[in-house]
Amino acid sequence: MSQPEAFGRYRVIRRLGSGSFATVWLAQDDLLNYPVAIKVLAENWAHQMDIQHRFLEEARILRQTDSTWLVAVHDVDVLPDGRPYMVMTYADQGSVADLIRRGQLPLDEALRLLTEIGQGITVLHNHGTIHRDIKPSNVLLQSSPVGQRVLVADLGFAKSIDEASGFTAAAGTPGYMSPEQSIPGGDLDVRSDVYSLGAVAYELITGRPPSRPPVRVPPGRIRPGLPPALDELILSALSVDRESRPADAKTFTDRVRAIRMAPDLPKAVPWWQRYRMPWQRTAALLVSLGLVVVSATASAGDPGVSLTPVRYATQRLRVEVPATWAREFATGREVLPAAADHASRPGVLAATHADAWHSADAHSYGVYATVVPEGGAPSGVADTEPCGTAPNERSLDAGGWEGTVWEWPDCNGNGALSGAAVRRADAPETVYLEIRQPQYRPDLVNEIIGGVRLG
Repeated sequence: MSQPEAFGRYRVIRRLGSGSFATVWLAQDDLLNYPVAIKVLAENWAHQMDIQHRFLEEARILRQTDSTWLVAVHDVDVLPDGRPYMVMTYADQGSVADLIRRGQLPLDEALRLLTEIGQGITVLHNHGTIHRDIKPSNVLLQSSPVGQRVLVADLGFAKSIDEASGFTAAAGTPGYMSPEQSIPGGDLDVRSDVYSLGAVAYELITGRPPSRPPVRVPPGRIRPGLPPALDELILSALSVDRESRPADAKTFTDRVRAIRMAPDLPKAVPWWQRYRMPWQRTAALLVSLGLVVVSATASAGDPGVSLTPVRYATQRLRVEVPATWAREFATGREVLPAAADHASRPGVLAATHADAWHSADAHSYGVYATVVPEGGAPSGVADTEPCGTAPNERSLDAGGWEGTVWEWPDCNGNGALSGAAVRRADAPETVYLEIRQPQYRPDLVNEIIGGVRLG
């Protein structure tokens, strides 16, 4: 198919890829000034009503689920020649398959991706749908204000769980599909997707897909030093006997998450260090010990030095946030109790546990920021005593911002809390921030405030 100029109001930029049933184009929505991906049914299937029905069913499922972990469908239409097309989220960072081809992933990163893929499949299962074609190339990656989002895509083979018995044709991709999927008329359930999740997990961890079933070589033999629980989980998911697999995607994902959050995970020595010459191994061990300390601290919420920008367009607000704090991101959050009586407005929150931000006994580290209208500066924050004691108060002059910082070096045993009300000499608005840290670091508070931008 030659490149068209447009699909409706969407101006075509270039082709992203094509498969047996469809071609995907990158296009620009000039009305909203936003890039989109447009999936168009291939010309040779234009008059196959069953294929058209499958194409539109994919769009319906994605539209109805409307999940953070799935590609979103914004619109569906039909070309003059009768072929349907759907307008979808554009994933600007390619796919997980692209990521794997660049080299072996750090273990924590592989488990993060696997957790998010599992969450997407869990959403589908809760919706009553089996994906049937889970593989790295069908998991897309999109930029977000706090890093990278995983988007499960390509539901062309998806079927209702209620209709998952007696399929007349095999469907899926060899190497990732469960053994029962290769048998026409086989009885399928959500455990077929669990097998595929196990195959994706194997490749994420080792850099190579599993062998044909039965899979007998554990990932730890290819990448020594893996937690035994991870080997056990992946091999159980890849079991030929589906009764031996985890019951569903949620069960599988919960176990991956528990492995990832185990305190001893960063202590595993990377596989490639085990095969160096002795003098190289000694040097590598010293480096890895340093990395373990950093990783263990980061898992507790200590930010290290890497900052990532978080934006809140409604208030034209941009804040630099320690990357390891920005695991969860929310905008429009209501003002926090410490400033509730001081005319603040909903703002932006980036934190390790966003839902626990208001809890007095939860360890949640991050940054909350909001713009306060002229005349509404929360100067009485210290009087609220959110930590049960009076704060240390200091003046601030950093990055063009001037104001007051109230600090509680130990807030109810949950680390340090800092509140700040700052403004620039050339702007009428005040920015109110709350910064929660695992340890008291006023230098980091100054750095975060100095990086705030308005406009």
